[in-house]
Amino acid sequence: MTVLYSRERVKEVLRPLSLATAHRIVLKPYLSDPLAVRPSKSRFCDGRTYAVLYAAGDFATAFAEVVVRDRLVQRDRRFVPFGDIAARGWVEISSNNVPLQMVDLRESGCLILGAPTDTAHARNQAAGRALGRALYEQHADIDGIWYQSRLTGGYCLAIFDRALQNLTPIKTGELEHHPELPDALRRHRVRIEQ
Repeated sequence: MTVLYSRERVKEVLRPLSLATAHRIVLKPYLSDPLAVRPSKSRFCDGRTYAVLYAAGDFATAFAEVVVRDRLVQRDRRFVPFGDIAARGWVEISSNNVPLQMVDLRESGCLILGAPTDTAHARNQAAGRALGRALYEQHADIDGIWYQSRLTGGYCLAIFDRALQNLTPIKTGELEHHPELPDALRRHRVRIEQ
């Protein structure tokens, strides 16, 4: 059964977002094409017919979402293997003052839209995948989803593949050399282990 999200409800949470900068962490081979995405199962993509680019409003949130994730749960040793950092690069992106039309699930967005709160906050991603597919298929003008990281509370973006032409990579580099990496490690109380 397909869940329908009426235009009336969607309009209540649809917000324009001019993205000055956002941060993305990718595997190093993707630095040559930093906006590349492919359909794969993730929070807002079912992995079948469309792809999603994920980014965060700040570097520390991007780092937590991609590298740290849930690896510290119930662990006394709080570390990330150096290999996990050495294998990745970072990308800073912008929408060049072109406003993206984003469904805003921050704060009471799920409640207003009528979507399960698990959509943006649960470890199990089934509800988010169902919402992403419904929005992608039922509302062609939606560029993506604006939500809070379940790990840090910082804002994150899930940008649908149809909006990628509005994005530009500003800077790229190797993750181990990012100037904010030491601060992100301190902030999340994580060490790098060889």
